[in-house]
Amino acid sequence: MNTRIFYILLIGLIVSLNIYLFVSAPPPLESSVSVKKRFAINDIFEQLALENDATRTLYTKAIVGAGKKQGLSFDERWAEQDVHAGPLPALFLRGISNDISETEVPLDLFLGSDFPIESSNKFKGIQAEKFAQMRSDKKSKFFFDEITGKHIAMFPDYASAMPCVTCHNEHERTSKSDWVLGDIMGATTWAYPEDSLSTDDALKLIAAYRRGVKNTYLQYLKKFDATELNSKPEIGNKWPSQGNFLPDYETFSDSVQKLVSPAILSTVLKSIYVQN
Repeated sequence: MNTRIFYILLIGLIVSLNIYLFVSAPPPLESSVSVKKRFAINDIFEQLALENDATRTLYTKAIVGAGKKQGLSFDERWAEQDVHAGPLPALFLRGISNDISETEVPLDLFLGSDFPIESSNKFKGIQAEKFAQMRSDKKSKFFFDEITGKHIAMFPDYASAMPCVTCHNEHERTSKSDWVLGDIMGATTWAYPEDSLSTDDALKLIAAYRRGVKNTYLQYLKKFDATELNSKPEIGNKWPSQGNFLPDYETFSDSVQKLVSPAILSTVLKSIYVQN
């Protein structure tokens, strides 16, 4: 086994995984096992989905949910200069998506639904068909869209926190006002033009997603640098559940990785080795 490639793969997919491997490295591989040279795009979609789910769940519950109790505001117009508010969960994902689109990585990220607040987010064509199936069987969908020429992965987006349910039910433009916790509200949808990709390209996809999270979160924190409000939160290593605080990006990112690393490690180890 090429040890250098092994570590590059794992480090690229999991922050601080080099530390994890030092503590509990996997046993030596038998001679019949080797490291993959290329990855199926669906494997990378799965890993991105795991990290995205952990990121959005933490943001929704620990920042939006707990932050509202401390008087923090979250608004659709959050990106406007004179609005001192943070992005709602769906807009946090849109910020990540917009940031990815500014890179050279041909990865698309989209949060759609059959009952969206914004009509532009309504599924159409084969994606609408696949989402209808998802509502029935609650399973992720992987397929090729001949219209766009891209490979698609759709993952259920559940109503996992009351702020999401309340916001959608009470929104002035909602097309459905009886959402409850546990409902599939939509699907996080990824698209990529190739069915497989190299190690370097796989790492670029993951780096592009993490860059999007970082830039969107930092854009939110900068709101408090510009405001003169006396009640602005202290930014550091504490969370809204502890008082009038917001975690800095490093604290937020570290918490995401603690949530997601075990699951991603399992999927990575399954995907990078092949029998000769």
